[in-house]
Order: sequence, then structure tokens, then C-alpha cells
Amino acid sequence: MLKEIKKESDVITNQDLFHEIIEKVKESEKWPSNLVDYEQADNYEAGLYDYEFRPIFTLQPGSNEGYYLNLYIRGYYSLTDKFDLVSLGTIKTLFTNKESIRQMAALYGECLIAYEEIMNNELDKFTRKGYDLFLVDEEGEIRHCLSGLSSKEKATERFKLCSVRYRKGVVRDNLTRKEFVLSK
Repeated sequence: MLKEIKKESDVITNQDLFHEIIEKVKESEKWPSNLVDYEQADNYEAGLYDYEFRPIFTLQPGSNEGYYLNLYIRGYYSLTDKFDLVSLGTIKTLFTNKESIRQMAALYGECLIAYEEIMNNELDKFTRKGYDLFLVDEEGEIRHCLSGLSSKEKATERFKLCSVRYRKGVVRDNLTRKEFVLSK
């Protein structure tokens, strides 16, 4: 499981995401340990502050031996609005026969399934930009969330529009994880 995000300095990195993908595939018992020579996270560490990225996984022959399964993400993952590509890591096999290539292609699919599961189950850990507004009903239950608001003031404006239906709003600064309560 990815680390908890409780304060500004906590961040999920490209290396964390790579290790989590590998762990999920191993937990599913789909990891071909007899085929994989090594798995290595990228040496460059990049913080993932937004979830607006997509996987770019490539399976390609090595220059003189084996096959590489390279895992990348591409999109808006940083604190800036720069659209970029970052490597998560590489999985390598030394085998080059057809069956080994098919097994590496199956591993590609398993990594993609693990990636989707992580993003679906832990999306909030990648939500670090902007502000979220959680709307709370009369029974005290969170009923709706408005995500990616640009400022605390924008969140307050949106709450005023929704305050007819909701008792209170909780504004969260996604970077610091600090919360502010708004009420009617």
C-alpha cells in the first residue's frame, strides 16, 4: 500500500508507483519469477502531485540481449502545468524466444491492470494540487466533492451556491492537507 499523505512534504513518487505496481502483480501471483532477470525503479525521483497522467508501457528488445518492459507515465503529474513524461522503472528478461516474449507481453498486461487498480483505489494520494470542497448534508454525511478548485476563495464561493442543500462544507488544501470548515 502506498504511504499515507498527511502533510505537504508527503508525496508519492514515480519510484513508489513502480514498486506498488510490482507488488500488486506479485500479490496476484502473475509475476513470472523464472522469466524476470530484474526489476528496477528509475534512478530519477519525481514527485507525483496530480493524477492527470496516463501509463505509457513499452516492451522492446534490448540492444544485444533480452527484452525490456519499460513503465512510464505521461501527463500533468507535477506541481507545474507542464505536460511531461517520467520513467517509473524497467523490468528485464534475458530470454528472447517466442514464448518468453509472450510471457513478457502478459506481464505488460498485468502491470497495466495493477496500475489501474492503484489509481482507482488510491487516487486521493495523487491529488495534491488545488483545493477540494466536501459537501456535508444535514445528517453529517459527505454527499458530494468538488475537486481541483484553484483557491480557498473559489471553494468558498462554490459552497455559498450549494449551501441551500448542504449544512456545511469542508475545504481541503490538497498540498498541505489542512482543512477549513464552512457552514451556513
